[in-house]
Amino acid sequence: MKIALVEDDINVRKSLTLALKEEGYNVLEFRDAPSALKKLDDSIDLIISDITMPKMDGIEFVKKINGKYDVIMITGNASLDRAIECIRLGVKDFLTKPFELEDLISAIQRKKRYKEKIKAKEIKAGFIVEDENTLKALELAKKTAKTNVPIMLLGESGVGKEEFAKFIHKESGRKGEFIAINMSAIPENLIESELFGYVKGAFTDAVNDKKGLFELAQGGTLFLDEIAEMPYSLQAKLLRILQEKEFFPLGATKPVKLDVRIVSATNQNIENFIKNNKFRTDLYYRLATVPIYIPPLRERKNDILPIAKQILENSLKEFGIEKKYFSKESEKALLEYEWPGNVRELINVIKRAVILSESEEIKPEDLFL
Repeated sequence: MKIALVEDDINVRKSLTLALKEEGYNVLEFRDAPSALKKLDDSIDLIISDITMPKMDGIEFVKKINGKYDVIMITGNASLDRAIECIRLGVKDFLTKPFELEDLISAIQRKKRYKEKIKAKEIKAGFIVEDENTLKALELAKKTAKTNVPIMLLGESGVGKEEFAKFIHKESGRKGEFIAINMSAIPENLIESELFGYVKGAFTDAVNDKKGLFELAQGGTLFLDEIAEMPYSLQAKLLRILQEKEFFPLGATKPVKLDVRIVSATNQNIENFIKNNKFRTDLYYRLATVPIYIPPLRERKNDILPIAKQILENSLKEFGIEKKYFSKESEKALLEYEWPGNVRELINVIKRAVILSESEEIKPEDLFL
């Protein structure tokens, strides 16, 4: 955390700088507000400023920065009017000299927690996330979404890989469609035509041109779910397409330029597939420029109840039921269960309980029959 300390008293400034550095903070010292204004940039996380200073007092300084930075005010001449003015300008922490270092550290930590909370809300963007592990995965997804690098989502079945893929597409700003295909759900002899399309006359039943999913996803995102199930014979073709950024529909003589963001996913141990020659190493490295692991529900206990309550609310609306709620025992049971089917299983369990429970209170026996 980078802190700008603005204090005209050299003894106070030096002692606070030393103390804060010992606590692990990166501190920039300024003897007056005008000097600080010349040097402040986006790397500053927090400003600690005296109020009574020459050239420009702390209140005028806060007006100049206009809410861009979090501020902790310190002063040896506190007055009610000044405190009220600071609060009106958005300063929430106001320490009177002499103060204990612990009080200042507590104020800094409050600011830090608040910023992290705001950051978490910005990242979540519609996700119900309280657990730190899931938040880290979302943060990585958000950070890489604006680039065009391929992303591979790793995690057990039911953890929400497609929702992550949709989040990446939304955050990417790409104007085209989000197109998803489950590689394990399509017969092997149809996968190539589904992905690349074909032109009229390419084979016996090709009576018209058909656009493949690559072409339908132009300008957007193509989500290749269960990528480990892709036939080995087709993997070389996909690798070549990703390298050359163009593809040929079946039977075509001219290539189609590729403008598609690729997000893939698997619930398999991809390393085992590579070792057993079921998945190409070079294709893996091409698809997994950024691998993102989505933890299973049992590893993100803090997410279970918030997600469960949202599912309950959605289910009540879906089924036209006015009110139901989890008992304390049910909440405990939800937290203790291992959820091998992850979020998908949680959705099914709660929907069933909403339908079958005979009272407004959902009990453990309603959840786990």
